[in-house]
Amino acid sequence: MAAVYVLGAGFSRTCGIATDAEMLDALNPLLPRAATKRATFPTSIEAVKDQNFPEGKPVGFELFMSTIAALKFTPEFLNVRPNIFRQAEREIRQALKRYLKDKVAAVEWDADGETILDFVRSVNWKSDTIITFNYDLLLEAGLDKLGVSGKDRVMHLHGSLEDRTLVYPTYRKLAYRTTRTRVAARWNDAYRVLRSLGGSDRLIFVGYSMPPTDLEAKGLFNYTDWYNAYERNPTYTYPIVVVDRNPAVICNYSFVRRPPKLHPMRFAEWFKLGMPI
Repeated sequence: MAAVYVLGAGFSRTCGIATDAEMLDALNPLLPRAATKRATFPTSIEAVKDQNFPEGKPVGFELFMSTIAALKFTPEFLNVRPNIFRQAEREIRQALKRYLKDKVAAVEWDADGETILDFVRSVNWKSDTIITFNYDLLLEAGLDKLGVSGKDRVMHLHGSLEDRTLVYPTYRKLAYRTTRTRVAARWNDAYRVLRSLGGSDRLIFVGYSMPPTDLEAKGLFNYTDWYNAYERNPTYTYPIVVVDRNPAVICNYSFVRRPPKLHPMRFAEWFKLGMPI
């Protein structure tokens, strides 16, 4: 019996790492802000928000980065300088890497980090697989802390701090050849693992909302779910579990052909209950 864990921001939130809704506020203080005698210029986040989200409504990291990805070519057509969208993407990428590195380095392993260590102990690192959309190396830090070998079982589909670049969950994130080349092997490995799920296995989504902006990730799960349901029908009895404190996310899993079991709670709460299926 093997388990495939799909980790989203809700997993890392256990150690205080910002979620999608919190990330822009966490990164904004780390961005450069130029000042003159007359005024203080906004950060890249503030400038893009002011131009594209003028009503001041909350904006998540995924929607924000999707907006930048869609608009960063527009100034070239309009011959407008500077290109604030390319500048914002570059500055935010640098701030994000610094923020995540500092947060993982500051984890208190005898406090909030204890849940991560207990999870590492519970994983069968010979048969289980971790598919994660998180950039941080929190799980790897837990493995190092315990002296456990298992990093080869962790697939960062959007890249990690060990990579030169990160993949943002936008509508066309895999449209660029350079991006596809860097992550193609990981996506292929994830496809292979998901397609081989059998009746005694488990597919568990932890803190991952299956966001609408991440169509390619949804396509991966949709296709493998269809394949297992119709091409490998006798084995399509494995439990599918969604652990997320927001019960509304279950609507994003409507494509799954066997209704998932929802546990509307944080990862730490679910883990303390013994990871019920």
